[in-house]
Amino acid sequence: MAPRRIRPITDAVALRCDGRAVTAQRDEPIAVALLAAGRTTLTRSVKYHRPRGPTCMAGRCDGCLMRVDGVPSVMTCRARAAPGRVVETQNVIGSAQLDLLEATDWFFPGGLDHHHMFTRFGPVNRAMQAVARRVAGIGRLPDRVAPVVPPERLDAEVLVVGAGVAGLEVATEAARRGMDVLLVDEEPQPGGLLVWQPRSAITDRHANGALAIVGELVARARAAGVRWLPNTCVVGVYDDVALCDAEDGPRLLRFRRIVVATGTHEGAVDAVDADAPAVFGTRAAARLLAYGVLVGDAVVVAGEGAWTRAVAEALRDAGARVEGPHALEALRAVRTRGGRVRGAVLELDGATRTVECDAVVVGPPPSAAYELAAQAGARVVFDGRRFVVQADDEGRTGIARLFAVGACTGRDTVEEALAQARRAATVLAEGGTT
Repeated sequence: MAPRRIRPITDAVALRCDGRAVTAQRDEPIAVALLAAGRTTLTRSVKYHRPRGPTCMAGRCDGCLMRVDGVPSVMTCRARAAPGRVVETQNVIGSAQLDLLEATDWFFPGGLDHHHMFTRFGPVNRAMQAVARRVAGIGRLPDRVAPVVPPERLDAEVLVVGAGVAGLEVATEAARRGMDVLLVDEEPQPGGLLVWQPRSAITDRHANGALAIVGELVARARAAGVRWLPNTCVVGVYDDVALCDAEDGPRLLRFRRIVVATGTHEGAVDAVDADAPAVFGTRAAARLLAYGVLVGDAVVVAGEGAWTRAVAEALRDAGARVEGPHALEALRAVRTRGGRVRGAVLELDGATRTVECDAVVVGPPPSAAYELAAQAGARVVFDGRRFVVQADDEGRTGIARLFAVGACTGRDTVEEALAQARRAATVLAEGGTT
């Protein structure tokens, strides 16, 4: 079985995907609607045209790129369902399910080095390059030229990037100390991973539930006067200006000091065909459950930690038959047929066996979302388990104006993140920088 809805639609809207009608919940991500409609293959890989589907549901992979309303390479895990939206598969001859360009993968099983193929003879090489440009790529140009939108310009004494636990706390405490604080996040709601976190992953100290924690943090931030910009992705920091991509247009945010609280990314999985459609990260599976979509009826879970165990438990509670969670290293390969997951090869107690399933959920160790901090000059180090942004207990990075707090600095628990955020706010209020 493909992913399916376990909660009825309450506010239906109609999309069209490759000429077919798809019913969606208003404002849910388009990728959620397509998965719930039984479609796991949304796109094809650029070079070999292998089937791809969403893995992260958070704008971190390319498995959901499609043409939306005439615009290519839209992350459908971010684009929202609305009446009349037109969604199309891009860069295929045929369809996402049957792409004739997949023959590239069959003809070159050992890999295709298009940089050196037919390079000896100029005319043949030029012909080859023309073919390569048409076969590869990520879609045609947009149907129409988009209008030039001047950026909105905003100023803030402190810019906080990331509205998870640490970001909310440092923004609140800085604002309570009289500072003008602007908090931005690429998600539509604050709270970070706590918004999607299954209840059983919460520590006993926070047994009131993740959403209650988020509600308390958000209420404190509002009471303190923190300004909030949702659906806003900071794509670059240049001296004292941050360039943002937002749903309603670009923004330029000028700041005196910036706090990076960008959290973590899930890592990659070293297993054969682990990039096939219907292989989801644990965070993606949790997000889909929050939208009322179950990833499959028979699910293999591989990974360690409280989050992975909680997701496995939540999948069982939702009605799935769950195998695991097993150690991530036990997953040796994913079996597929016709672009769908049919099984998982596991190595357990020295023996290899294949488990039939229609989805695989993996929980690789997370690593810091360090890109923005690194671009701003922070040092990124490997602490023996993962990469982290180097910052002290007060969030100082050694770079003027730049602070980093929370999970991106290796403070993994809620308590550690909150404590570091509070100390960073104190330093900010006192005028400290390095």
